[in-house]
Amino acid sequence: MHTLTNQQIETFRQQGYLGPFEAMTPDQMLPIRQQIISEILTSASPFKADSQQSRHLDCRLVFDLCSHPAIVQRVACIYGPDLLLWRSHFFNKEPGAAEVPWHQDLHYWPLEPMITISAWLALDEATVENACVQIVPGAHKQVIPHVKAPPEMLFRQMADPNYISTQPVIDMELQPGQFFLFNEQTLHRSAANTSNYRRIGLAIRVTVPLVKVYHQQLFEGHKVIIVSGKDPLGFNQVTQPPPYS
Repeated sequence: MHTLTNQQIETFRQQGYLGPFEAMTPDQMLPIRQQIISEILTSASPFKADSQQSRHLDCRLVFDLCSHPAIVQRVACIYGPDLLLWRSHFFNKEPGAAEVPWHQDLHYWPLEPMITISAWLALDEATVENACVQIVPGAHKQVIPHVKAPPEMLFRQMADPNYISTQPVIDMELQPGQFFLFNEQTLHRSAANTSNYRRIGLAIRVTVPLVKVYHQQLFEGHKVIIVSGKDPLGFNQVTQPPPYS
């Protein structure tokens, strides 16, 4: 069982993030990463979405990563046993890729109420050199206004610099197979990748049954998958995990 202590849960509530943890070893991640790069990221999504978005809906390998017990059981320690997987996204940061500005995820997502937790799972090694995720601990305790981001950045919105302090900053360096958890208000970014090394991560988004997901604002055919417990409220459209090929 992958459980959290009361102290770890309190740290998550106070700091807005927790980790890193290990879902698998780098050696175990190696063939998975190779398959994702060669078969999944190069294939078209059956939905009206890009190939990097919510591939857990059509690729069993991606679903198995998103529902890994090391992730789901720790999330259940924080949010309870009933959990819905509503989104996943590969972040492929090749050498030369632009900066992702400081932001809070709640400004981008069609959820009501805004309750969600993310696991960021490293497929490649993530270091300061190749632009690992950076976090400001404790900044999740307020909603920060967002403004238009400069065109050279990857996101169209960013946290208003007049409302944030980026000290201290945690560099979330990860080995392949490691992950960390953070919530919808965690202030985070990643710098431009000025190295010669790619950095691929899988962001796994989980919520609870009382949250309504506005499916059509994501893409046509979007649904949630129960990854723990049950869905007693039925607010969302639910589908089954994709079959093994």
